[in-house]
Amino acid sequence: MANWFNLNGALLRIDAEDPALVKPLLVYLDELSIPPPERMPDFRLVLERGLPQPAPPEAKFLYSRRWPEGLDCQYSALGTWRYLLVPQTLSLEYSAQEGVARMCAAPGHERFIGATAGIYAIYAALFSTRQTLIHAAALRLPEEDAAFVLFAPSGAGKTTTSLALALQGFALLTDDATVLSERNAATVGTEVWGLPRPPKVHRRTGELLPSIGQLLGPDWNADGEQGVSLNTLRSQMQVLPGRAYPLKGLVLLGDRTQGAHRIRPMRKSDLFIHFVKDNLSCSQNGLMEDDLARYNAFVRAVASTPAYELNVGSDLSSLGTVIAAALGRADQAILSA
Repeated sequence: MANWFNLNGALLRIDAEDPALVKPLLVYLDELSIPPPERMPDFRLVLERGLPQPAPPEAKFLYSRRWPEGLDCQYSALGTWRYLLVPQTLSLEYSAQEGVARMCAAPGHERFIGATAGIYAIYAALFSTRQTLIHAAALRLPEEDAAFVLFAPSGAGKTTTSLALALQGFALLTDDATVLSERNAATVGTEVWGLPRPPKVHRRTGELLPSIGQLLGPDWNADGEQGVSLNTLRSQMQVLPGRAYPLKGLVLLGDRTQGAHRIRPMRKSDLFIHFVKDNLSCSQNGLMEDDLARYNAFVRAVASTPAYELNVGSDLSSLGTVIAAALGRADQAILSA
């Protein structure tokens, strides 16, 4: 069974004999689903159920890492191919250059197709089409066909800030999974769009934003969070995943402050440091080729884009006015090297 998705003009085809194998990935891709097109896919992902496959013997081991799901994954490489293995649970092999990936889940572990492994598969599909997935939020500016990217470490308030702005006339592209696209770089420069993943909203966010709090149910996970569907959020704000807009600003979320909000130009070198810590993995052999390409895509985006540090103050209801005013002056901003 073939399933097709539009990744900002790039075509992703996912093949699976059992439709249930595709379902875990729909949390990221459902709103990007399209009817079968008349041209070949840019990237093809095959999903299977069976014994997870180890990397070829000649592949070079890179490192091991524990995923947020509590799984220990082994990373290996051979030429342009990358191999991810969670023993007895799941394997993923892909080549962004060849535009193909294969994921195999052991019976009873199919849910992990939509977890960290799914993000890697989507990353490969994007990377093969001059797009790169980064950990950041993105919002379209009010009444303007342009967007900005909001960076922050996990737990620093990125979702709260994004939802507060979306309640004030900004459109939410994503609170966590931003795509930098260079597909139209020759005409419009770097564009940004978001994967349609439902945000996880913290209990504290619901208290700070009552219009969001009224959308929440009684069930919370161990981290005090719960997912909120995009359609539920649309009752309160514009939500536009999958739509690309020219990049107008880069904003790094700093510490909270008392009183008025502060947003000011920042040194781009500080933004690079955050990006590396939050988005790149270094193996025992150094930075891998695909992560280096991701970093270079970010460098190209930053080169022509104003960068700011934002310290959110006490009154969230005035935050949108402050950011819109700063980014509205972006063309005249004094940019730091």
